[in-house]
Amino acid sequence: MTNPLVERILAGETPAQVKRAAAKGALPLSREEFVELWVLLRNDQDPEVRIACKESLAALKEEEWDALLPGYEFHSEVLDFAIRVLGKNERIRKAALKNRAVAVETLEWLGENGEGEILDLMLDNQVRLLREPSILEAILRNRTLSSSQVRRIYDLVEQFFRTHPRIPALLERRFGLKLGAAGGAFTMNVPEPGGVSAGPEAIPSPIQPSVVPGLGMKEPAGVQPEPSHEALELPPEALVEEDLSAEQYKSLYQQILAMSIPAKIELALKGNKEARSLLIRDSNKVVQEAVLDSPKLSELEIESFARQRNLSEDLFRKMARNKEWTKRYSVVKSLVANPKVPIGLVLQFLPRLTDLDLKLTIKDRNISDAIRREARKLWDARNSRKTAAYKKK
Repeated sequence: MTNPLVERILAGETPAQVKRAAAKGALPLSREEFVELWVLLRNDQDPEVRIACKESLAALKEEEWDALLPGYEFHSEVLDFAIRVLGKNERIRKAALKNRAVAVETLEWLGENGEGEILDLMLDNQVRLLREPSILEAILRNRTLSSSQVRRIYDLVEQFFRTHPRIPALLERRFGLKLGAAGGAFTMNVPEPGGVSAGPEAIPSPIQPSVVPGLGMKEPAGVQPEPSHEALELPPEALVEEDLSAEQYKSLYQQILAMSIPAKIELALKGNKEARSLLIRDSNKVVQEAVLDSPKLSELEIESFARQRNLSEDLFRKMARNKEWTKRYSVVKSLVANPKVPIGLVLQFLPRLTDLDLKLTIKDRNISDAIRREARKLWDARNSRKTAAYKKK
């Protein structure tokens, strides 16, 4: 929170009429700042402020919540309010989940009480689960887990939490699942009442990519101890922000090959651009997505990744969802020109292209016919409007 006026209102340092004006949305503040004030003042001692805040919150439409919640650095109480109080609306709850400032206590509550797609989204965010294993413990206590979700948890525990002091025991007690040797079979005993069905079900692929951004990560106690947390040191070559020599780059590449998955994730978040350029091509999707979660990632790197044709569709979807990245025209242009980007993503960006780039898209034989047809329609529509406008003159 950076606005001094907002801070003074919350600290009780402004006249009562200023607080009442804020509650009614009658101050020169951004929409995000109003939302924060309304949530934090909804239980104010002044009944006029309380009522006005609740009325202002009730007037907010679902679309506004969906647009505001993911990107702004809200106070954690605002996100908790969105998840617990407004959470019956799944769209609002999903939007709040995308915000990296959601408190661990809120995620623990949601892990134990959420269901369906919400739990899938929480399991997708493996970077956060590694940072806060208590969230996974809460999910394991959830009574609505499906068989496929239990399978995903089993694979997560097998890969990252084998030595955690509580999670493997909780998995066994709750579902009768014991961790075996790597690659061991998944067999589930009949669960307690209210748990998941023990009947046969198609099992999805084990580890899914992370979706919600993670912050600077430290390896939690549950991660496999090779290398041990005490011994884990990032290669010096990975931390130098200057361009590496060919020898340094080769050394970094060799060290990354020998790293454990948790170490690669930490390196993806903390390392330099050379480390990220190597890790974005890692075979593990969690590592790849951690690269996109790095706070050090530059727009030029995103532009470079958007051009690469050996990345997964999930990575391109993550790039396309980030409004800050797609504000950059060169990123949009690179995504459209990349034949590996899903057609649905490309179609949403086509109208952003200039006439020249639209024409180049029409002629590009590497791009799918469906995209080129849509580009042709856009081109024709634009030119017909220009022709009509010219004739009116």
